[in-house]
Amino acid sequence: MIYFIAHSEWILQRSRADMARNLNSNFKITSICPLEEYKNNIIESYHDAIDWKIDRTKLLDIRGLLELRNFIKNFKHNDVVHIFTIKSLYLFIFASLFYKKNFKVIVSITGLGFLFADTLLAKILRNITKPIIRIKINNSIDIIIFQNQDNLSRFVNYSKYKNKSKIISGSGLNTKEFKTKDGFNKNIKIIFVGRLMREKGIYEYLDIAEKFKGRDNLRFYIAGKPDFGNKSSINEIEFKELQNNPNVIYLGEIDVQKELANYDLLLQTSHHEGFSRILIECIYVGVFCLANNIHGMKEIINKTKFGILINDNNLNQYEREINNFLINKNNISSDFAKNIILSNYSLDAISKQFEEIYYELIK
Repeated sequence: MIYFIAHSEWILQRSRADMARNLNSNFKITSICPLEEYKNNIIESYHDAIDWKIDRTKLLDIRGLLELRNFIKNFKHNDVVHIFTIKSLYLFIFASLFYKKNFKVIVSITGLGFLFADTLLAKILRNITKPIIRIKINNSIDIIIFQNQDNLSRFVNYSKYKNKSKIISGSGLNTKEFKTKDGFNKNIKIIFVGRLMREKGIYEYLDIAEKFKGRDNLRFYIAGKPDFGNKSSINEIEFKELQNNPNVIYLGEIDVQKELANYDLLLQTSHHEGFSRILIECIYVGVFCLANNIHGMKEIINKTKFGILINDNNLNQYEREINNFLINKNNISSDFAKNIILSNYSLDAISKQFEEIYYELIK
């Protein structure tokens, strides 16, 4: 049995459900996560689904930690436990203290997150947890998967992890499900897709939209929703203001596979990413991309040549590049980029890499 564990159901639905369905013919994959808004989708995607009752709004939920420890005690010798996100890794390490594991453990670190932020609280927490992490990680984890080299280097330096590590870019894009574009609209549609959070760059996006207010030849759209349980999320007052903001059109969540093709230009203003899924989705569909020049995004833009990197989320550079896009859009082709996505980031390509790791661990 293979168990996918994440402290957020969003992780196992948005990023891993397609891979689970793709691998279920060879492996029985069970999800362990809170079953809330996406409960039905997760139940349909996995061989089995276990409800992990953890309050992810808390820095350390003791009840959730004890429940995870009970899961750990029931794993068997031939099981493979696949942990997603750095927070889930920390919870696993603390839940498994004083327990000698007899199963294999993989960790996929999709981004270093809050613990590696440049805030005083994050620095304090890193220093408090560092001794336990350094003692436990080499005994607890068999392989860690990173999505970019920068995350790998920073985490290994911090944790002194010595076992096997590997870079796998993303979770795989099911390209068969996506509607693609034939060309750009006359009146350009610009979109932000993601959770409405500070670290995802929602405030920068609103500032950019403000610069273009009154322009009849383009519209700014926002797809996503707040995550009020996350400290980085916009609050309820800001959410109401956003919904009434005359410079943007709020869409709520959209079906990216069917609806992305309606838009022309993605602004990916995120402050940090392990590997930007929405970026490869847009590039495959044919939505041109302006992206903050950070790890997890610059690798994709440099490889596909379908987008422009913006240094330090500079608002004036976004403004210039949007105007350049309006002038040059009829000369832009996504054919080369689509082939890069298919060969490097497709669901089949990524699933094959994980399949090889699973077979290696259970042989």
